[in-house]
Amino acid sequence: MDMRWKHLRQADLNLLVAFAIFAEELSITAAGERLFLSQPAASRTLQRLQTLFNDDLLIRGAGGYQLTPAGVRLQAELNRLLPQLDGLLGHPSFDPASEEASFRLSGPDNVCSALCPLLCQELLPSAPHVDLNFVPWSDTRIGDLDRGRLDIVLSNDDVLIPSHLRAQALYQERWHCVVWRGNRLPARLSLEQYLAAEHILVSTLDSVQTIPDKRLAALGKQRRSALRLPYFGTALECLPHTKLILTATSSMARIARANPELRVIAAPSEVTPFSFQAIWHPRLNSDPAQLWLRQHIFRLGEKLQRSLGAKG
Repeated sequence: MDMRWKHLRQADLNLLVAFAIFAEELSITAAGERLFLSQPAASRTLQRLQTLFNDDLLIRGAGGYQLTPAGVRLQAELNRLLPQLDGLLGHPSFDPASEEASFRLSGPDNVCSALCPLLCQELLPSAPHVDLNFVPWSDTRIGDLDRGRLDIVLSNDDVLIPSHLRAQALYQERWHCVVWRGNRLPARLSLEQYLAAEHILVSTLDSVQTIPDKRLAALGKQRRSALRLPYFGTALECLPHTKLILTATSSMARIARANPELRVIAAPSEVTPFSFQAIWHPRLNSDPAQLWLRQHIFRLGEKLQRSLGAKG
């Protein structure tokens, strides 16, 4: 026979619950009422506890019943352990108002720029002990889910996802072109105008095509990138007083509209929309804290979809 937890195998866990109530009430009669036991049955339950722990636990004094030193220690331990045992046997939950949690996420600049402000405004204020840690984007991040280094990856929908991982679409992005206000271009570029221009390309992955370039490659076309940068903010600063074009998502284009030196125009229709998605490992499917975060991200994705769909 396996000798681990031999005392636990021989014990009735219901007796621990009964003792917790005896210790709270310091009355056999009152404890019996809470346990739905007659007074004789409650007395027998106390006797079983005394035998189990080889101690009186509860003794009658001048002012009523009192806990023995062993009873005091047992009460303190049960106050800590019983909620944990109840959680194991029930349906665990996560309370963001009081519990601590730290999450690790990753995603490219454009999805983080859209989603992170909403997370700061709508999630973090109600979760004072929750930390969101975003790590820089790279082409290894999907694999980091398998290795347990990340909880959620936010990625576009053309990324190849292993079949064992889980994913859910968040919102769709359309493409726009950001140019210097003095650049005399029409409100919508034709494919010919787009290909004739020089571009600023924003990407953190050296060997991976951006989505606009993949769309063009499918047509047998290629644009010329005069400048390649890893930072969208720097790219915006490079546009004034040039003929360069920066291709940006709807959410990033909204940032560009705040700059009076810049103008946002429509990208060619051949540069078609795409969607962002949340990806996670199935081992986190039922974790209460992870489920809470994913549900918030899904909800904020729906909010972004409504906002971007209305404003473009």
